[in-house]
Amino acid sequence: MKSASSPIDIEGIYKDYLDLKQEENRKERYEGNEHWYHASGAGSCSRKLYFESVEKAEPSNSIDTRTMRLLRLGNVVHEDIQNSLTHVRNSTIYSTSNSTIDIEKENKNKEKEFHVEGEVKIEELNVRGFYDVVVKDNERPEQPVYLYDIKTCGGWSWKMKFGRNKQVNTSIHYELQLGTYGYALKEKFGRLDGMYLYYYNKDNSDMRAVQVPLTYVSRAYLFWKNINDEHKQGLPDFRVGVSPVQKWQCNYCQFRNHCNPPR
Repeated sequence: MKSASSPIDIEGIYKDYLDLKQEENRKERYEGNEHWYHASGAGSCSRKLYFESVEKAEPSNSIDTRTMRLLRLGNVVHEDIQNSLTHVRNSTIYSTSNSTIDIEKENKNKEKEFHVEGEVKIEELNVRGFYDVVVKDNERPEQPVYLYDIKTCGGWSWKMKFGRNKQVNTSIHYELQLGTYGYALKEKFGRLDGMYLYYYNKDNSDMRAVQVPLTYVSRAYLFWKNINDEHKQGLPDFRVGVSPVQKWQCNYCQFRNHCNPPR
């Protein structure tokens, strides 16, 4: 079947909508907080973080429409999973036999506290971010606390991570991001008993959890401490492995024109 021109430019309308959602998200999360480092930047290029949060430079390369659509799909999955947990937290369960509240089931739901999309700030490191899910298990005497971060990926990335011929990923960006949240939440709750990356395959909707060692809490702290110390000296020099973390990332960096990386 051949593609046809449409009397309504749905693609253009959707692009305008995505631009609007992006601007709303920027105002809600970042406006007035530009001087903070973003927790999601943990493990990123030191020069990129400098341009973003120290110089507050305007991104020189805009995100293309296809990437915006993919990011939006990931956001929708995030919201759905978070909404399902909020539903469990707030739900009142009724008995089907006599329409009275099933107190036992209702109380069981409340034995696990679900905290969703919460803001954290680490003032000593000038880092700010939003965690996805925190679960406090009040059913157990020690009341353990668990942290989850939801990540969406395509089929190829899923295969590289979980497939038969999976490859070792040298990037620890996600782990350091999770460790950053973990550092703040350990201060808040007085403990942290487990951290998990929860992957969602956008191609077939498979889901899988990966436990992240708690040692990434201290590793994240050291990463941000080093970033702060380095940025006090000004714009960092080019150092492959740090600035940038991987050389190919320069091709996709929003601050490429400010940075002028070597070829």
